[in-house]
Amino acid sequence: MASSPKSIQELPNTALKSQYRIQILAAHLDQIKEMRKVATDFTAKYRQNSYIVRNGAFIQLHIGDYSEKKFAKLKLSYLKRDFKKSRIIKAMNDSVFEFLQYEKKNQGKSNPPKVSTDSHNEVENKPETHLVDYTEWNAPEYRIANSAENEDYLTTEEKQVYYYLNLVRMNPKLFADTYLKDLKKSTDYFESSLFQELQKLKPLTILKPNRQLYESARCHARESGERGYVGHERFTCKEYFMGECIQYGESDALRIITRLLVDKSTKSLGHRRICLGTYRELGVAIQPHKTFGKNAVLDFD
Repeated sequence: MASSPKSIQELPNTALKSQYRIQILAAHLDQIKEMRKVATDFTAKYRQNSYIVRNGAFIQLHIGDYSEKKFAKLKLSYLKRDFKKSRIIKAMNDSVFEFLQYEKKNQGKSNPPKVSTDSHNEVENKPETHLVDYTEWNAPEYRIANSAENEDYLTTEEKQVYYYLNLVRMNPKLFADTYLKDLKKSTDYFESSLFQELQKLKPLTILKPNRQLYESARCHARESGERGYVGHERFTCKEYFMGECIQYGESDALRIITRLLVDKSTKSLGHRRICLGTYRELGVAIQPHKTFGKNAVLDFD
């Protein structure tokens, strides 16, 4: 049965004794239902315990319990046929989000793992969804994308705006193939043009936080939010930026960046051009908006 441990001690004994596991997949947190389905199928087919580990906005599927690395290597050589990006990792029991334990009947016959009724029905009653593999984003070089991680004046979601925008700037093609995969076959001009553009775009420098740009963005986000208006016009706020993007009605960082990049119904694609421009610093502020609920202002320099 799929279980969410409240403490490390609730994990199977084999998990507590293991030193190594094999990571076979990584996905975005919003793909948790699809990941549960993969974990269930994997546990039944390969007769291994499966662990869904959370790492920020990502979830990873780890399998097996190995006391020594040599045992993990033997299994890895076999799994590589189906999971080419799989790799050996240290056991991360303190980050386990959910786990499925493989059990055997007394007669020695395998007993496939059971999944909690609610999550099972949710997966089975919907069309099969192909899980997008985000494993490549785990590479150490992408850690610098979280350039605003230590800025204590920013909210968590504001920091995430830097993170996602830096990811697309660091590896445009990989961003399109993972986060924007659904746009590949879109018949909408703005969506399809973005996907194609990112396939060919060369990497850009990451954007670093700038406190003055943040103050500029926050002032405008508050002012327009309180007045309930739309646009770049400022009444009391001073301008301190070379480029500015504003997104209304969204507070989720990934959705903010995606919508600015798609830039639907803007013939000039001005927001896309700014987000993918030759800027080096950024200020981000997300504030309430009287008309649209939320507005996010991004000031670039």
